Amino acid sequence: MLATRQSLTAFLQRSTRANASLSQNLFLSTKVQVEHGRGQWKTYGDIQNFQENKFQVQTFNKISPVGLGKFPADKYDVRTGGSEAANAHAILLRSHKLKEEEVPHTVRAIARCGAGTNNVPVARMTELGIPVFNTPGANANAVKELVLCGMFLGSRRIVDGINHMTELGKQGLAKERVEKDKAMFGGREVKGKTLAVIGLGHIGSSTAVDAAKLGMKTVGYDPALSIESALKLPRTIKLTDSIVSAVQQADYISINIPYIKGEGGTHGIIGKDVISNMKPDAVLLNFARGELVDSEA
Repeated sequence: MLATRQSLTAFLQRSTRANASLSQNLFLSTKVQVEHGRGQWKTYGDIQNFQENKFQVQTFNKISPVGLGKFPADKYDVRTGGSEAANAHAILLRSHKLKEEEVPHTVRAIARCGAGTNNVPVARMTELGIPVFNTPGANANAVKELVLCGMFLGSRRIVDGINHMTELGKQGLAKERVEKDKAMFGGREVKGKTLAVIGLGHIGSSTAVDAAKLGMKTVGYDPALSIESALKLPRTIKLTDSIVSAVQQADYISINIPYIKGEGGTHGIIGKDVISNMKPDAVLLNFARGELVDSEA
């Protein structure tokens, strides 16, 4: 049960209002509160720090204070830094690999602060009736910039040049060799080269746009291309019907697709059949998930 980006706050509030409405319709005398129906008090964790009538939010990893600031302190008890959160109504996480035993029985929703959800047991949470939210596009600009950075690093052999000069520095030869040896790492310009973008969601479409502005030719593949993303693409982009046809003439290849396990998933989708069709000097940029590429291929 993977929900696209929605308001986690609204979901929690609707849940409470629905319970309250049900209570009134059934003429129950017990007032429905945030903690109604959660069992005996002994099921609570830190009873002394428990705050009644507040939604408790448990965080894993370091979540931006800007984002956490969206939760009003008078309505939410946000637990950070490994603080005890045995009564959590919601879980926020980034890269933490969530285990079922880490999900208290009080949890009503889980939100991944990012696009991928492969670190959350979505199937099991669905069985438990816990919706899993993600935030596609939230970090799209940051990832796009890393893709462009990787492209420049790969085209200009910058890392090789740094390592070379570091070694010359140890030998005391850096000053006299810097001008002579810089020609060894000239690389190539990206202008006029072809970038294949595999996956044209928030990150992929943004990458294609900026690549076109750099004077690059762009080729794209995405069997589930949305209208929203299509409208963002540069007019000059060429769309293909397969990954193989997208990479055949590409100098750079950017992978921007989610990692999905199981049959029909994307594990090892960049395999021998794709790699054998790449140009010998093509640069593969994988800022998605390592498991997408068959490293042995």
